Amino acid sequence: MKLKHIFIISLSTCLPGLSSCDLNITPDSYIPDSSFYKNEAEMNTAVIGCYGGMQAPLNIEWTLTELRADNTRMNSNSSTNDAFLQQQALDLGTMDASNANIRTYWEATYSNINSCNNVLAPENLAVVANEKKRAQFEGEACFIRAYHYFNLVRLFGPTFIITEELSVADAMKKDRSSVEATYQQIIDDLKTSIDDLEDVTYDVADLGRVTQPAAQSLLAKVYLTIGKYEEAKKLLKSVVDVKGDQLTVSYSDVFDISKEMNDEIIFAVRYKSGSLGIGSPFANTFAPTKSGANVVTGDGDGRNYPTTEVLGIYPEGDLRKEVSVSDHYIDPSKKDPVVISNQSAYIKKFVSPVSVRYDAENDWPVIRHADVLLMYAEVLNKIDGPAAGLPYLNEVRRRAGLGAIDISEVPVRSAFREKLEKERRLELAFENQRWFDLVRWGKALETINKQITETESFYGEYAFTVNPMAEWQLLLPIPQSVIDNNPSVITQNPHY
Repeated sequence: MKLKHIFIISLSTCLPGLSSCDLNITPDSYIPDSSFYKNEAEMNTAVIGCYGGMQAPLNIEWTLTELRADNTRMNSNSSTNDAFLQQQALDLGTMDASNANIRTYWEATYSNINSCNNVLAPENLAVVANEKKRAQFEGEACFIRAYHYFNLVRLFGPTFIITEELSVADAMKKDRSSVEATYQQIIDDLKTSIDDLEDVTYDVADLGRVTQPAAQSLLAKVYLTIGKYEEAKKLLKSVVDVKGDQLTVSYSDVFDISKEMNDEIIFAVRYKSGSLGIGSPFANTFAPTKSGANVVTGDGDGRNYPTTEVLGIYPEGDLRKEVSVSDHYIDPSKKDPVVISNQSAYIKKFVSPVSVRYDAENDWPVIRHADVLLMYAEVLNKIDGPAAGLPYLNEVRRRAGLGAIDISEVPVRSAFREKLEKERRLELAFENQRWFDLVRWGKALETINKQITETESFYGEYAFTVNPMAEWQLLLPIPQSVIDNNPSVITQNPHY
């Protein structure tokens, strides 16, 4: 039995009755039951619940990342459906503090942070007598909490650092912590995870649980994001030493539902079809609208629509395009591929057969071997120059069916970086990486505004003028419901 098979059990049994408010603050009437977890088995169920809790934020994350970047856009500019308009606002940069997608993501993320905090409470960890198992549980929960805070700080800036249960009185006095303090919390959690998960291995039944290479990879990405390149280099070398410098899984097999948790996957959020309530929604969400059952049973929503630019930038012979995206679908009742206006393109990576809408099998990769090699190439170029990073960049290209880049083509760091940035875009397309990369490279404004004004004619077809993005729009607003908890204490991001 795979780990994700028991998510549905754990989600219904692992957590005590907490209220569902924005910061997951314990209500006045709630008296913590410190003996809730009585043994290792109950703690294991609680930890698995933390894995299951990663699904809810991820289900909406594409609206805050891919949709805001240059790989995807809305498929229409004329719908008046409220849910559509809420997502459209994120695509156009016109979101405000009442945006439903932002609030959903925020609440789901803090809900799972609360689940991690419950696992990490000393009185709960203490019920696990086996020292190695206790460390494993701590390491897993620390990783998941760090993952959530890493996403929050990159999307919202200063965050509320909640690492233990708060009373209502204490919570009402709490403002957001600084970006620096948030990153320190993330680093501390991941260092704990790395230490705790040393020499921890899992059998087939537990595939998908956090490993030490996963924690090292995520911490390396954190260090890369904040410009600590030497620290990132050391961690990435450790992962490459374990995983190797070659990609042994074909690109198509990486996303094959019959080959899940293959050697490419360092960490993924797991989904399970079968009407268990833990299936992936993305097959139907991303399939073309009005495509019937020609792409996936139950039709598609046509969301996260690939841009014209991304459809055209794959080099001739790039094996990744066929796996990642399509500009048409086939209607077997007709001779030629069906192309309905400009709405027949769709993301293919996360499409698999379903019996019920929003209930696909596909896992969502969070950290892949190729991502690690590209990060290593990036940091080596930064520290040691193009020659050091080139073998890792070329390994990613080799698997994609592309020729190697010669050192004469990248004689200086800036030339190498240009090649690497395109390679990351194509390799990790539609995996919620592009927005964070653009922000990290300081290219988000330039790229998105070029998309609006030059490369994507779609934005000129609106009945109103789509304005270029401003610097302050790189951060999302804190949900208004959170501000309303205590407007005299809680600060909003500028201009919202």
